Amino acid sequence: MAEPVQRTSGSQAVYARLREGIVTGAIEPGSRLHEPELAERLGVSRTPVREALRQLLAEDLVRALSTGGMRVAELDVDEVREVYAVRSALEGLVAREAALKVTPEQAAELRELIARMAAMRDFEEELLRYGKEFHQALERIAGNRQAIHLMRQLRGHVDRYRELTTHLSRRKARIVDEHTELMEAVLSGDPDRAEAAARAHIQGGAEAGVEAVRQRLAAGDGER
Repeated sequence: MAEPVQRTSGSQAVYARLREGIVTGAIEPGSRLHEPELAERLGVSRTPVREALRQLLAEDLVRALSTGGMRVAELDVDEVREVYAVRSALEGLVAREAALKVTPEQAAELRELIARMAAMRDFEEELLRYGKEFHQALERIAGNRQAIHLMRQLRGHVDRYRELTTHLSRRKARIVDEHTELMEAVLSGDPDRAEAAARAHIQGGAEAGVEAVRQRLAAGDGER
């Protein structure tokens, strides 16, 4: 369970705290979440906790129990494959459209983000941050509102599995190279090349996600 905080207020602060705990694994998969206990730990009333749990439920990071209450969603190999299959299609579309729309100023922004990633390749937290910023920059360039909306619905799961995979040395070694290849494909102006690079990058993440979840489950109570 996440460490108590000294003081916080508002459902967004509670949501951010709980989400971070779930994504990083500080709050274990399958953990029961009790409103009174969470409210006491976080120093708030039950109302912001209830609202935060509703947001997490919408992201599918927690699941409602038939007996009442909620629990953190379990890690699931099939879910990894499903999430990344959908993400591959969406990221491919975004990259394709970005290749057709990118401006010189936007190209400079992408190059700067890749340079920052390369400089921070040995630091997991920074790699995650700049990787997310890079993909968000591509979304802005593409400007496809429906793709962005669908991507946001997946973000909870993507963030969770990305957190697991970044710790794999094999995956960490490839992250900067894959983003560099994707950037070069987008800047080439070739939509087919950009889509292929995006899909290859996401496929690498999917394979690492399956490996990471299997390792985590093997250390616990077996694969689901």
